Amino acid sequence: MKCCFVATLVFSVAFLSQGVFAQEALHEAIDSGDLATAKKMVKKGEIEEIYCGKLAANDAVGVYEKIFKQMPDESFAACPSQFAYGYGVKVCGNAKALKACTEVVTYLLNDGLAGNVNALDALDKVAKAALKTKAFAKPVKEQVDTTMWVACPKKGKAKEECLARCIAQADSMYDVAHKLSCPATPEQYVDTTISVTRPSPLYAKLGTGLKDGYWSCPMSVAEKFASLLQSYAKPLSIPDTAIPSIKYVQRWAESHKADSTALPGGQLFRFCTAWQPQVDSILAGLEFETRCPVFERITDPRDGQEYRVKEINGAHWFVQNLNYAMEEGSICYDRDDENCKAYGRLYTQEAAKTACPDGFRLATDGDWKMLEVYAGGASEAAVKLRSNGSDDYAFSAMFGGYANKNGISTTIGEGAYFWTEKADGDKRGTARSMFSADKEVSSISVDKGFYLAVRCVKIAE
Repeated sequence: MKCCFVATLVFSVAFLSQGVFAQEALHEAIDSGDLATAKKMVKKGEIEEIYCGKLAANDAVGVYEKIFKQMPDESFAACPSQFAYGYGVKVCGNAKALKACTEVVTYLLNDGLAGNVNALDALDKVAKAALKTKAFAKPVKEQVDTTMWVACPKKGKAKEECLARCIAQADSMYDVAHKLSCPATPEQYVDTTISVTRPSPLYAKLGTGLKDGYWSCPMSVAEKFASLLQSYAKPLSIPDTAIPSIKYVQRWAESHKADSTALPGGQLFRFCTAWQPQVDSILAGLEFETRCPVFERITDPRDGQEYRVKEINGAHWFVQNLNYAMEEGSICYDRDDENCKAYGRLYTQEAAKTACPDGFRLATDGDWKMLEVYAGGASEAAVKLRSNGSDDYAFSAMFGGYANKNGISTTIGEGAYFWTEKADGDKRGTARSMFSADKEVSSISVDKGFYLAVRCVKIAE
């Protein structure tokens, strides 16, 4: 978690002492989880900046709630995650905190776009609070510099000079119609400032974020985005035609049928995640041969977790990241259990080799090569495999990042990394990577002690 200095904090909050600053002691208390000491330091004013480290959201609120309330903008800048998840509902109920509430909405939308369902649950609560705060609904007036045609003076020499400018300016812009109108209604093209009314920035951010988010989010949270869109369509003035629903699917399928075009696989899978039986009925009624992806479901007897399995070009793949907790060699991103729920666990290569349940094994380098060929070649395959791409095969590659030997985690929401069984020398192994915005699936060499995701493949009988 980044720590941001808040210079104005010392001068703006009366209860913060301008005497002794014990910032190092605050860092030590926060990092060691000694919340009682941290609370005392804040209460006595023995700090010069807000520091949250890796505190849980509720713990951060417990330490800093008074500061969060009095200085929401600075607090969000210092502790964006803790503030958004722990204090978002309260700040969005404060009519004077439009900027901070908008920042919270943006932060949670971005986490949701990375596939974090917890972010969308938090966003739901925050949106309810924000939409109840009447002050946030007010349009915003802005002064905008622009250039426009303005009527000339009505009399005298000024009118004559303006008429000449009207003709000259129309000529320079090749505007024949305007030139012809100059004698009757002379105007001049001038720089000016006008007042423009724009929708509430918070309403605009929430409406656009939900609409765009549905189409670009990982498949695992697409249904949640659709649900939020339906819930907030009316207050956000989102038209029915822009809301994914079974009626939307009907119109979509009819349009492709009328145009004799193939159904885009990624869009189909996105609809199927929410309305599979009804989608198949629509496709059958329109005489499409295509149907929603068919999944097997297996339960890991070791911990009772269920996984989806799909046949892709003859191989039966897990289309979720493995989330089995091994005593050694596996961790959650940032050592946070919520990340395991969203993205699966991360494993060292040695642990990955034995992590899959009975009847399945770690996907091999050969498995990945065949998958890449089937998906159009390694240079293009990510588009058809990543969960925010076309995802034609419902592979649902999640961008859960990785962790180094020390458990330091990075690239969540951006990169997906998967172990294979293949060694690359004594200390390194071969893995696959793909990124949320790139087309390529890359074969990479990685330290065997790094923690990456695992996809399992069914052992052939």
